[in-house]
Amino acid sequence: MKARLSRLVMRYLFLVILFLQACQPVFPPLLVSKDPEIVWDNWGVPHIVATKNNDAFYAFGWAQMRSHADLLLKLYAVARGRGAEIFGESYLPADRLVRTLGIPKLAEKWYLEQDSDFRKNLDSFAAGINDFARQHPEAISDTVKAVLPVKPQDVIAHTTRVMAVFIAGISECGAVLPGFDFTDQPAASNGWALGPNYSSSGNAMLLVNPHLYWGGLETFYEAHFLLPNTNLYGVALVGSPVLQIAFNDHLGWTHTVNPMDGCDLYHLRLAGSAFDDGYVLDNQVHSFVTTYETIQIRQSDGSMTSEILHIRRAKQGPVTEMNGQVLAVRLALLETSLLAGMNRQWWQMGQARSLQEFQATLQKGHLPLFNVIYADRNKNIMLAFNGIIPVRPEGDTAFWQMPVPGDDASLIWENSYAYNDLPKSINPSSGWVQNSNSAPWYMTMPFLDRNEYPSNIAANVINNRELRGLQMLNEHPHMSYAELMTAKHSTHALVADQVLDELMAAARDSDDPLLVKAAEVLEHWNRQYLAESRGGPLFYKWLEKWLDKTIAQAADTHPNYHFTPDQLMGNLFYAKPFDPNEPLNTPHGLADVPLSLAALREAAEELQKLVGELNVAWGDFARLRRNGIDLPGNGAPTELGVFREIAYELDKDGKLASFAGDTYIALIEFSNPIHAQVLMTYGNATQQSAFKLDDQLTLAAQLQLRPAWRTLAEIEVNEVMREKLIH
Repeated sequence: MKARLSRLVMRYLFLVILFLQACQPVFPPLLVSKDPEIVWDNWGVPHIVATKNNDAFYAFGWAQMRSHADLLLKLYAVARGRGAEIFGESYLPADRLVRTLGIPKLAEKWYLEQDSDFRKNLDSFAAGINDFARQHPEAISDTVKAVLPVKPQDVIAHTTRVMAVFIAGISECGAVLPGFDFTDQPAASNGWALGPNYSSSGNAMLLVNPHLYWGGLETFYEAHFLLPNTNLYGVALVGSPVLQIAFNDHLGWTHTVNPMDGCDLYHLRLAGSAFDDGYVLDNQVHSFVTTYETIQIRQSDGSMTSEILHIRRAKQGPVTEMNGQVLAVRLALLETSLLAGMNRQWWQMGQARSLQEFQATLQKGHLPLFNVIYADRNKNIMLAFNGIIPVRPEGDTAFWQMPVPGDDASLIWENSYAYNDLPKSINPSSGWVQNSNSAPWYMTMPFLDRNEYPSNIAANVINNRELRGLQMLNEHPHMSYAELMTAKHSTHALVADQVLDELMAAARDSDDPLLVKAAEVLEHWNRQYLAESRGGPLFYKWLEKWLDKTIAQAADTHPNYHFTPDQLMGNLFYAKPFDPNEPLNTPHGLADVPLSLAALREAAEELQKLVGELNVAWGDFARLRRNGIDLPGNGAPTELGVFREIAYELDKDGKLASFAGDTYIALIEFSNPIHAQVLMTYGNATQQSAFKLDDQLTLAAQLQLRPAWRTLAEIEVNEVMREKLIH
């Protein structure tokens, strides 16, 4: 009896030990030491292994310097408002703007507001940057060394400036803020989450697909954190101390830029003929709060000059002038202390293990913009329209997209919407949520009722790239991982389905030989933007001319005409404009057939001049080019209704060269184990190191992804360099 009891006790203890071991996080034992390590794989991805958070932050700062030292330090100099002092006069507009908005001073203030643990993380991130610079001076250009040493306040200033650039770029404020490095290609993205009743496997799946400019402050950096309780994989914008799009063993999220309105302009009325006379507010004269800062400016010969910057602030915000108007700029993210917790919130999102924990983090409201698209291992999906969005006292979106009266104090908002007040969809009956930068009501089907939300939180826009995504989601009763991969890489042009048949018929009926020839080329085009798609360049050029001529005609007809993106889906262009009651069938038909034919003739003439023929393949005309690599292109811009977005610009040889679009891509199935494939289209470094810079562009040309290596075995097999850091 005693022996049997002893065996039962031993068996019980053995089972307890097995249970406890099963509950422990999987941690790579061969890599664990008291000091952090970075294991670099052959794609240039740093796998950061640490036992403490602040050590991981230290290693992340070090890793970013190895991959992007010159870029990172330049970005920090600009965030200080000292770019012209180090890099010359071309940085002067950026310095003026950063100082006018008060970003360096806010960074000092917000650094002190960090909790002690996260302040240590920021300190460690900056220390990793500085220690790399001290130990590897050969990896840094001489000019940018003047930025060193980096302070944690620089990190906050930089991430604040980046968010301000995004917010201004999607609002009316961008036009009056010279010095923000906007590009001609607006920030865009695709993001899907598929639930168990739509996913063929029954597992939730996540599509991560941001589209940004391929350089500058919009450059992504791919990295992997291995901590005792965290296996976190994803990307950060260079200079960020945390991953901003990521997944762990339990859940993941992506962001898309939402058409929220986080910035307003106020038209001020001066009390006299000069700023010294003050401005009028509620029939009373108020003085501007005026401060002065000195900006040092490096000349081409190395000498220095200086400029005294006058910074004026009204009650609404900092003041600028444009076209004879005095305007105050009110950026919501700078009028609240919420942004102080932004980086910490992203870090906490990566530590969450459930939808409940994840939402509790989102409710803190520190992220200034972005939709949050989420999926997890418990088969939940969600899309939350998110941002620091003002609670405006009156008026719709159109009212606030123009400068509003600056002499009415009742229009000066103070508060922002809480997370729970904003549109979201959790586990909808459709089985999916999606966004490609359109208004939040279109995140799933049936659509949300926009009348349930404030009329001025977002522009009521939708684009053809999102309509193409909705079309693909509705074509499948269920979607497998392979089908998700195919959908992500779809180059089908939805605009061709909407108007091409009518355009070709009109061209054939004309007595113009060039139009007849163009119609013949378009007839044989497969309506795709694959490298081999002949006829794609002609339709691309036609769309360009069609948009330009339509907008120009409207401007000539109506002197006060103002173009807005929502018009692209309206009756200015289409005989049948977009109708939310028929989202899969509208818009369609040409609003102005003669104008469309004139656009086709101009497109044909220009294409013949550029390449000598009309029946040219897309990959011969559009090229994936970066750092000397030149490959046949695929994908096309949003305006064509292509889900695989690559934006091109005219290059010196008359061909198109890629400059924006698909950046980081990830397809994640929350199976056991997680199935994830990824790609950093333009590579994971901007300067030479132990790994090649642009191998991944070859995969992009082939419409392929690569595995995300997250286990010890995978990492070690693909290791090219290991660094043990003493911190």
